[in-house]
Amino acid sequence: MIGVLERGDVCFFFRPAVQPADALPQTIEPGVQSFFLVLSAAHGRHRRIRVGRKRMPAPSGERLWARVERVGSFERVLADQLEAEHYHTKTRGERFQPGARAIGQGCYAIVRHDDHCHLVYRVDHVEDDVPDEVRVPDAGSYVMLYERIPPARAIWTTEGEPGRLDEEGAELVLVGVGDDPEHELGIDVLPASEKLRADAGAHAR
Repeated sequence: MIGVLERGDVCFFFRPAVQPADALPQTIEPGVQSFFLVLSAAHGRHRRIRVGRKRMPAPSGERLWARVERVGSFERVLADQLEAEHYHTKTRGERFQPGARAIGQGCYAIVRHDDHCHLVYRVDHVEDDVPDEVRVPDAGSYVMLYERIPPARAIWTTEGEPGRLDEEGAELVLVGVGDDPEHELGIDVLPASEKLRADAGAHAR
């Protein structure tokens, strides 16, 4: 049995690596400090979810830990991420943390498939100038594993509800299982209007 539980917009972001405060543009070290996505549900709630390995899981069954960092308005979930920050450390002196940058955006759905749920997405816009390590695939399908409550020997389980995503601090594991969610689950990830726009863009190219 397959059923769509939730739809909305998804945005992917990364924060560049911390730099010396006096670094010149030509001396800035490449790197990624963190990677996160924002799920903006159609009902108006936004969640910022950080992925531990700084990228989405590979569709070969790779499992990556993730954490719901902030829930609320779009402004609230991004409030401490977009601005650059200068700070001092005892060992490395003055440091500069660049603000988060958008990588891509599109649509997502949470889909019930028998006894588990998938988080699926398809992007309709991806930025070109981003590090390869955080480049977002055009589409993805991830089985969602929840932290077992109460804790047991098997920590992660498919037993749980997507409402866990509304709990700040909630942890989950995303399991990459595919890169063609429409074919895999038989659903349209993009709403009709977005699908028409994406198809038109593809024909224009």
